[in-house]
Amino acid sequence: MFSKSQLTLVALSLLSLSDISYGRMQWLERDGRALELYPRRYGQAHPTVLDQLASACSGQVCSTLAAQAVTPLLASQPECSQQDMADAIIDAAQQFDANTKANMIALAQQYRQVEKNTPPDLSTNPPTNQNSVFCQTAPKNAELNGLVQAQDPANSPNVFFDPGLNQSVAKGSQPNTFPFGTAGSSNSTSVSSSTVASAASSSAGNLVVQVARSISADPCAVTVTVTADGSASAAATDAASATLSSSAAAATSTASAASIGNFGSCTIPEITFGVGFDNRKETSFEPTNQADYNHGSADNIDIITQFMCDNLVNTCGADATAQATCATAKAAADTEPAPTGAQADAFNAVFGITTNFAAITALNDQGQPIAGTGSAAASSAPAAASASAAASAATTSVAAAATASAAPASASSASATSSGQNLQTFTGALGGVSAPAVTAAGSQFQVEGNSLFNDLPSALDRSCSVQNNLCADAANASANQNGLTVGACSTQLTACNAA
Repeated sequence: MFSKSQLTLVALSLLSLSDISYGRMQWLERDGRALELYPRRYGQAHPTVLDQLASACSGQVCSTLAAQAVTPLLASQPECSQQDMADAIIDAAQQFDANTKANMIALAQQYRQVEKNTPPDLSTNPPTNQNSVFCQTAPKNAELNGLVQAQDPANSPNVFFDPGLNQSVAKGSQPNTFPFGTAGSSNSTSVSSSTVASAASSSAGNLVVQVARSISADPCAVTVTVTADGSASAAATDAASATLSSSAAAATSTASAASIGNFGSCTIPEITFGVGFDNRKETSFEPTNQADYNHGSADNIDIITQFMCDNLVNTCGADATAQATCATAKAAADTEPAPTGAQADAFNAVFGITTNFAAITALNDQGQPIAGTGSAAASSAPAAASASAAASAATTSVAAAATASAAPASASSASATSSGQNLQTFTGALGGVSAPAVTAAGSQFQVEGNSLFNDLPSALDRSCSVQNNLCADAANASANQNGLTVGACSTQLTACNAA
């Protein structure tokens, strides 16, 4: 018979022979499930973005999203689960006001880039810390383009854990050991020897502006060609030619490589400001070179600058000087009034690139000019001036020239929306809050004060969701009295969706 003291010694001996836990865990898990309570001996790096997300919006929307966002970070979850969750956060953000929406999108981008759990490879001695494999599909929302999860620097750079196979795989042995769309990925697109060319037509002068950039030869060199049809006025042609000629000369960075750094496989960062990007009514920012900095537009320049600076580290292989230059440019953009083209000018200037986006009149999310922005001419004719200023101020950019044709398209969509019939038939208005109107806008459907949708059911669903959120806010403000409760709002939501 063993005495109690002998049994204790045996137990301690067995524990001393047990495997040691290796690797950092973003969220403690067991058997594929997250643990809320855990022993102190575990050093867990809890992503702060989850706490920020929980309080990012009113009602229960964000707290629910924050709770749901834990599971995709677990090691056993599919490779695209984290990206899908980030997409869901952006989708949910569409029902809120502009500031809340922008904050939630920024949090979704942060969430997409946090580390994902991976188990150590215990078949080696000592065990090998592994990276997480990359999602091999494009995100639903353009704001997530090019973003991938971070990897623990303590991990082996050549070993990945594939949850689909539940085993370790070597880097290069399968596409998901590389980020989507990069070298080694089955979905990659080589741009090293290609020429990116685009053309946009200016409705003001019937001009065709064509910009071509050879990425492999000289990332700063820009060729600009201006042609006009017979209906273009001589004055418009002369003005455009003069502007484009001077801008083309300024397009080449005047800064030396030694002063701004080496940007690796990417071109020098540059930002475009204009109207009509991604069918927006408001002016917004986007990377000029979408081949190297593949990201959708944003009305907050910080989203674009952060992405581009991160991309230098995660994808381009830029040196420390280039990374520091980007940080300086990011700070410079924040010294100018927001949201104006002057912010893009300040960012570009740090890299020695001269642009004049400050001449463009900034528009709000209703397509209305923001007082005190742009040139005097742009203030008197915001839609036309924004288009022509965008084409002339940013000849280094294909996207900027595209605003010339995008602005009229945006205006026509707005016109169709304002004159169309309300397709939202639900009339309930608990707390005095009605469901936003849904109107046809060309081939799409506009939710009043919200987004455009490609199909009517999605637009009606968003309208009901917006009403429910506002109703819940009113219920909370009234302390859920006189029948106006969050539960009643939820019941109304069901009725709205069924209408």
